[in-house]
Amino acid sequence: MNPNPIPRGRSGRSLASLIQLLAGAGALLASVFVRGQGLEFEQPNPTPGGVSPFPVITSIQESPAKDSVLIKWIGVQGPYQIQHKDAVAGATWTDVGTPGDVKELTHAKTGAAGFFRVLGAPPAYQGAAACAECHGEIYQSWSHTTHANAFQLLKDRGQDKNPACVVCHTVGFGTSGGFTSEAKTPQYANIQCENCHGPGGDHMSSGEVPTVFPIATFSPKMCAGCHNGYMHPTYDEWKSSTHSRVVPDLVADFSSTNRATAIARMGSCGPCHSGAVRSAMLEANSLFTWNDRTNVVFPSGLVATNTPQVCIVCHDQHEVHVYTNVISGTIYTNQIRNPLSSLVNFSYNTATNFASQYNPAVNLCAQCHNARGATVGSSGRPPHYSPQYNILIGTIGVTTDPQPPQGAHRNNPLQCAGCHVFSHGEENPTPAAPAYTGHTFKPTIEACRSCHTDATGDKTAVNLLATTEADVKLLVSATKGLLDQWATTKNTNSWAAKYGKLGWEYTAPGELSNPLANPLTVGPSTAEQAQIPAAIKDARYNLYLVSRDKSNGIHNAPYVKYLLSVAQTKVNAELAKP
Repeated sequence: MNPNPIPRGRSGRSLASLIQLLAGAGALLASVFVRGQGLEFEQPNPTPGGVSPFPVITSIQESPAKDSVLIKWIGVQGPYQIQHKDAVAGATWTDVGTPGDVKELTHAKTGAAGFFRVLGAPPAYQGAAACAECHGEIYQSWSHTTHANAFQLLKDRGQDKNPACVVCHTVGFGTSGGFTSEAKTPQYANIQCENCHGPGGDHMSSGEVPTVFPIATFSPKMCAGCHNGYMHPTYDEWKSSTHSRVVPDLVADFSSTNRATAIARMGSCGPCHSGAVRSAMLEANSLFTWNDRTNVVFPSGLVATNTPQVCIVCHDQHEVHVYTNVISGTIYTNQIRNPLSSLVNFSYNTATNFASQYNPAVNLCAQCHNARGATVGSSGRPPHYSPQYNILIGTIGVTTDPQPPQGAHRNNPLQCAGCHVFSHGEENPTPAAPAYTGHTFKPTIEACRSCHTDATGDKTAVNLLATTEADVKLLVSATKGLLDQWATTKNTNSWAAKYGKLGWEYTAPGELSNPLANPLTVGPSTAEQAQIPAAIKDARYNLYLVSRDKSNGIHNAPYVKYLLSVAQTKVNAELAKP
């Protein structure tokens, strides 16, 4: 199986590559209509069963002259018809304008605004078998996923007649043309293509070279219609996590009106801060070879900034993957795009391109939670806030021992996921006591207790957690204290008095010396950085790696304590100089 497949379109092509192909045909591109606005499609609210086939009005705006209203809506199955009536009761809906595929209409006011609704054509569902005629490779991959067996899961639990369950385990339940029963409409049982891409009838009838395409969206609300609620609250948990939003300053950069600036920022920060950018890079990596893998079709600023680390960044909706766990040696399958564990060092350097560095064998979380090219020689700012993987496996920092001590967490076969995506169900979940899927990505004490089973004493999970964090915090504070001491008593450079305790810091000091991130707080300049002793640079590098790991030693306590001991030894040697 493909170790890193991507969503593909007709005859195995991706949607982006197919649109590129059509662009070469000149005028033909003008006739291409991506149903539901393509990657920019986002239904207003999660809908059980995936894409709602029913159009929804999203805004009604009155003109400045108050003589008309602009009505906008979203939908996946045209033609659409706007209707109007004057009152809730005792009035008849009347057509406004003529049916069409556009998604906005200006209506002249003749009195009170009244009420509007939008109707769409009946959904033209086809079933996955019809999609397989052109998309056979994806169909075969999908057929091995849990989605392809979703209705059987209901039958096994005796819930195949429960409407609340059936809607998420079939295609189009509750609509004309969709699933009604296994006996009458077996072709619509299970979670299929049209749950996520919308009805496929218009696409299939639009020609050998299609001019109408189904939805292809990154929106997590697509998944949220089913992966939500107290029984499996994946979406609600994810929304509370930092994965659910793009860093504010990158929103402005990705959306820059200067497209070159936007693409440059997408190329450096996008692989980890925008799910749409990462997907585009993975797509280019899969479609092309060698240098051509840099031919990335970057998303629009709107899509880049509205697509954080969404579901499909980590989960492959189309394929089951087979992995051999490098720690336990066991073979396992899942729909995760990368393995759950790895021991190879990885640090993504934003100064070079994605294709030259991408390693599909690296731990899924480590694809982004790595040191981002940090080196001890860098003096502008501390290492990025993401060295968690490198700390976990103990492969970063200035060391003096060829085999430094390592902690047990490194060899947990699930590594990051073992603690950060530790799910647990409830025998009878309720809104007050919901299940937990682990998609807040916050480690819980229940995860610790799965390995640290002592019920009492110093080795209980709670006590180990508290003592480790306390020990490392004290070591961090002590190490910073030594660096401050060097800066104020042993810094012999002519600029020492100008910076005081900041004399050991980076040009843009980190949180240890500038906790409020005041931009006016600066450390030695680039030229002055060259005069800081190498031992002090080694020490600050180790110190900030530990600080920015943010786990207070939990990821790899023996290694973190070792890095800090190396830092202290180096600073003490400088302090001991006459």
